Amino acid sequence: MELCRRSALLCGQCFLRSPPLLPAVSRSQATFAPPRKKESSAAKTSVDSRTDPRRNDSRVMPSNVEIKAKVSDPTSFAKKAAELSQSEGTIIRQHDTFFNCSQGRLKLRDFMNESGQLIFYERPDTDGPKLSRYSISPTNDPPSLRTVLSDALGVKGEVRKERRLFLIGQTRVHLDTVEGLGNYMELEVVMRPEQTVEEGQQVAEDLMEKLGVSKESLVTGAYMDLILRGQKET
Repeated sequence: MELCRRSALLCGQCFLRSPPLLPAVSRSQATFAPPRKKESSAAKTSVDSRTDPRRNDSRVMPSNVEIKAKVSDPTSFAKKAAELSQSEGTIIRQHDTFFNCSQGRLKLRDFMNESGQLIFYERPDTDGPKLSRYSISPTNDPPSLRTVLSDALGVKGEVRKERRLFLIGQTRVHLDTVEGLGNYMELEVVMRPEQTVEEGQQVAEDLMEKLGVSKESLVTGAYMDLILRGQKET
């Protein structure tokens, strides 16, 4: 069971030359437990997005609870993350290309080693813990796929970053140096089918406290949103 959980934690991070061995999301995938009647407003919004009436299939997408924050002292943050994970972390270089999309976000992640992932995800743009739903498809030819998607949809923008990945329990902890933005951290709590949104949020908030992440440092949106916002302000 522990091996399966750690495999799931690494599903979004491929740093070998061969493409990541990720299973396709199938219609037979087990559904998540229904939300409890009493929910916070943030949790209710997230759960509602998991059952979007615009979708005409019965598939339930994998999900995680995420937190993103600005990091003022990356050395101190890395030290705390290394102590909690009992590892020095894994360095991963990523080049993300975002494409125009009518709903959610669609990006091609190039690991710069002849492998990559096409990722679609949906999550609310709010501070603090939030539920993200996603689908991932691996590719061993990111440049060709980027060309096709660019011609078909148009490019919204690009994000280049160096990521240091730590695994703490069921959470992926990212320390990111983002080109043009600076240093950030992301927590991704990989949700188990039996877990509620509130439980995932509690895991994220507890880890946020242990890592010394203040509520004042929280940010909304994706790195792409922050880059586009900065371009408009200049």
